[in-house]
Amino acid sequence: MSLNTDRKKYSDVVRKAKSARKEPYGNERIKYAPCEIWLNGDQINLWTYWQGYQLDDIDNKGVDIMLVGQDWGNPERNPEVCRRIKEIQMGSNTMRYLATANPTDKTLTEMFRSFGSHIDITKDDPGMRLFFTNYSLGYRTGSETGGMTKSLMSKDKDFFEELVSAINPKIIICLGKITYEMVSGESAKDFVKTLRCGNPFRSTLPGNPDIIVYGVAHCGTRGLSNVGGMENMRQAWDWIAKEYYERNKE
Repeated sequence: MSLNTDRKKYSDVVRKAKSARKEPYGNERIKYAPCEIWLNGDQINLWTYWQGYQLDDIDNKGVDIMLVGQDWGNPERNPEVCRRIKEIQMGSNTMRYLATANPTDKTLTEMFRSFGSHIDITKDDPGMRLFFTNYSLGYRTGSETGGMTKSLMSKDKDFFEELVSAINPKIIICLGKITYEMVSGESAKDFVKTLRCGNPFRSTLPGNPDIIVYGVAHCGTRGLSNVGGMENMRQAWDWIAKEYYERNKE
């Protein structure tokens, strides 16, 4: 893919994605339905209301780090998060995304401190220009986990590529094996074994070698267990942060 050809504005990518996701779709195990709270907003993903929605100048200044997950889950099972997102959409200056409601979010908050003790993703100004999104733009109607295939994720491949072009991240951090493989276009052999050694997966973005793509474990309980605990997970993030600052010295 070529990310520098016909670059769209962020709002154009959002508009196009919303237009394409107004009908149910899925596979044998995952069913996605239109998500009204997302369709009523102006962001590419509900996760973006945690970090990314604050960046009004995103088309001109881009972002430092793009964090990519697999998919957002079932909105009906996250009523408090959805309530907060609605408040943000209505222009609330005091409402924040519920960023520490579960172990996954708490672990993710700790991982970002690899980029500095001052980096706090629970705040509107986290200390860096961050953008959170899921690769798949679908919203589940049943189980929140399991059943994902590359074929299903590939339905949003064009949107993801246009999104990367629009927001121009310095690096992309992918949570989970399938997400990393979709973004990097490479096979992540021995994914868990490598991460257990504290090493992230690393490649360059297809079509744009200036953007580095990293693969790390999901920050949930299962991801922590798979890689052997918090210390191993943190080592991978520390490695990424070290290279990030080496490549972006002022």
